[in-house]
Amino acid sequence: MIPFWNSCWFNFWSVEYGPGYLDFYFRTVATIILIDMLAIFVVIVLLFQKGRSHYLSRSQRSTAIASDGVYNQAQVQTDEVVPSAPPVAKKVAVEDKTAQTEEVSTSEEAVQTSAPEPAPKPEPVVAAKETVVVEEKVISVTQAPPSQYTETDVLVKSEPIEEEDKKEEEEPQEEEEKQEDVITTEQEAKIMTKTMTLQRTKFRDDITFESGWRKRVKLSDLFSANLITEETIIELETETITVEEVQEQLREYLIGLHPIAGVYNDRSEEKMSLYSAYKAKIISRGTALSLLEAQAATGNIIDPITGDMMCVDDALAQGLLDRSFAAVLTRAERGVTGYVVKGTTETMSLFQAMQAGFIVEKHGIRLLEAQIATGGIIDPVANHRLPVDIAFDRGLFDQRINKILQDPGDDTKGFLDPNTGENLTYLELIERCVEDEDTKLLLLPLVKEQETQLYKEKRLSSKILAERLHSRTSSSSSTRTAD
Repeated sequence: MIPFWNSCWFNFWSVEYGPGYLDFYFRTVATIILIDMLAIFVVIVLLFQKGRSHYLSRSQRSTAIASDGVYNQAQVQTDEVVPSAPPVAKKVAVEDKTAQTEEVSTSEEAVQTSAPEPAPKPEPVVAAKETVVVEEKVISVTQAPPSQYTETDVLVKSEPIEEEDKKEEEEPQEEEEKQEDVITTEQEAKIMTKTMTLQRTKFRDDITFESGWRKRVKLSDLFSANLITEETIIELETETITVEEVQEQLREYLIGLHPIAGVYNDRSEEKMSLYSAYKAKIISRGTALSLLEAQAATGNIIDPITGDMMCVDDALAQGLLDRSFAAVLTRAERGVTGYVVKGTTETMSLFQAMQAGFIVEKHGIRLLEAQIATGGIIDPVANHRLPVDIAFDRGLFDQRINKILQDPGDDTKGFLDPNTGENLTYLELIERCVEDEDTKLLLLPLVKEQETQLYKEKRLSSKILAERLHSRTSSSSSTRTAD
């Protein structure tokens, strides 16, 4: 007789090969399915038990904390009833819970048998710290609660103590930080106090200055370049100091020193502009053009006779230049106004134009040298001069160009002394100039031919030439007055 299982298997699965076909594979798949179902059931049971234990542990902790609060209130009342009984610290062994229960119940009976009198409202009492020694299974409590503590309760009560210890460690660090903040805020407090005592009548965004090349300079730009202090700004806002006074204080960066303005011809005893000296064939075109480029690159074309300063276009209109000179000087003037790239609104400085290849480096170095010699590199965006170190930070200068200017060779000395034919730096040529006392401008002297050797040997000093200039200009002015 065929077994039931085999008959079923035969009836449902054996079609061509007889009973038992694929029987092994069917049992294997059925076994795997049963094992997976059993594993899923075990996982569900474990997760349920874990969640239940977590819920119970939290309930126990809440119960322990609540019972501790009830005990603190009961202990406060006990202290009021028996004030003479000093608090006794009790050592409770976790393993011997029976002894703890008896000891606590005795203390409760003593409280109940005493007849307390009505007492005033108790003041809040701060419970003493609790120290816990878990490793030795001993709990040292200043005031023992009327309930039995377990190890779980001990750990719950120890957490606030650890937090207090952390706070105590953080307190010294916070105090040090506060001391450092006090030092940095003392100056700010002085400034704020001064501002509060004075009435502010201006806003810093509305305060502007004028550069030596007739451009508006913002107060914020001067502050960002560390050329003006916050205290001075507050004085401007409260009008305790005028804009004109600050303008004079910042003259070095707003205007700078004047470049070589013209020529003093000692042979004819007269002052001449550089273009006029070229036209009179006293100096070469290259010498006149290089000195005029230095003027344009520092902001102005100068008339040494009147002391007037103007842009290249105005100088052309007044006849101080011709068109060929003006075309060259307009390019040099962009060292002050900036080089604008076609198709963009970006303004590049003189040094940035050199890096981009818009200016030949040798020519650009000569213009930068004139700016540095007269007070500092000009920022065409902020419209004021900058010290060399700040120009480094803003990308208007670099160490390589600075090294060339600090240690120039003959090929980088781009200014000619017409008296000796020497190639000099712009600063060296300035040192050989004389100052006109009337206009306070620098004039390049052209000495007499018989004094050329004395001039080379530096026995004909600038001081002597300045005295000659002063005596001759003063005599000529007195003659004009008599007429």
